[in-house]
Amino acid sequence: MLKKSTVLMLMLSVAWGRVELKVPGSFSAHFVHSMVGGGVIARYSGTALVNRSRAFRLEYRRPGRQLACNLNSNVYWIDYSSHTVVRYNVGSLLDLMQILKVAQHYRGNLYKSNYHGYHFILRINGKGEVDRITFRDKEGIKNTIQLSAIHYNKRPLASSRFRCPVPGGYRVVQGKI
Repeated sequence: MLKKSTVLMLMLSVAWGRVELKVPGSFSAHFVHSMVGGGVIARYSGTALVNRSRAFRLEYRRPGRQLACNLNSNVYWIDYSSHTVVRYNVGSLLDLMQILKVAQHYRGNLYKSNYHGYHFILRINGKGEVDRITFRDKEGIKNTIQLSAIHYNKRPLASSRFRCPVPGGYRVVQGKI
């Protein structure tokens, strides 16, 4: 017969080995986005804001100032150095909160999520927060987004924080997903 303390230790060790994935109302973080494959090697960094309402705003600082944000079902990629805006009609394709909601435990601190034909591997930290997202895009490029200084919020952030100002005079082109 096992002692109560032994059973408690076994339960704690099982619980310690698997942290549950949390889905916040919103979050902010610093990010490093790496893309590798098909002759492409790129590394970007900046800050991210993501809301449960599918709103997001990615402010890229390096290697150059860029902004990716969404309005309705369009994502806008604004490149300030080339004075170009690329508009993508994505519908619900880029819904990080939904990707988190459908994720299933894989092993250790990893979760798998299949969403709109993409396969995501999500790594969570000890607090249950996603700190790395890995997936392959349609061209086979491996994308890894590493998050740090993560701040989860129970409630959505104010919509004013997700403004997506498309500068006048910039060339606007339609992108393909």
